[in-house]
Amino acid sequence: MDYELRPATFEDYPYCYRLTKRNMHELFYRHWGGWVPAEFRRGFVIKNISMVIIAGKRAGYLNVIKEPLPVYVANFQLSPAWQNRGIGTKLLNRLLATHSRDSIQLTTFEDNPAKRLYERMGFVVVEKNGMTVRMEKPPSKVSGSD
Repeated sequence: MDYELRPATFEDYPYCYRLTKRNMHELFYRHWGGWVPAEFRRGFVIKNISMVIIAGKRAGYLNVIKEPLPVYVANFQLSPAWQNRGIGTKLLNRLLATHSRDSIQLTTFEDNPAKRLYERMGFVVVEKNGMTVRMEKPPSKVSGSD
């Protein structure tokens, strides 16, 4: 499935809010006691967000903080209609290729089904706090001639 990325606009905020709440609602209630709108608003920094577009429509978004290093995936959401179709893998492969010389981190829940995708992509748990885990994909080793 082909996709494209475009920079987010402030008009994308309601879509991203609803998508994240729909995808993460159960996990947030289970582990944090509920959804906190102010937390989502605080993390919605427009310059870090790329919209995933499929067939001319929004299908999800990536929120990636590139400075300071390490690169940090603050949020990665796909619409349920587009999950389990290889799109998440393609998006992460693109991110990993773009930042192959950088360490990339993200935080997720231990019981988030997406954690299996992150592990397949080479992310490993580097810190655990209850059911929340920080994962990291170390930089690719570049082989050179000596």
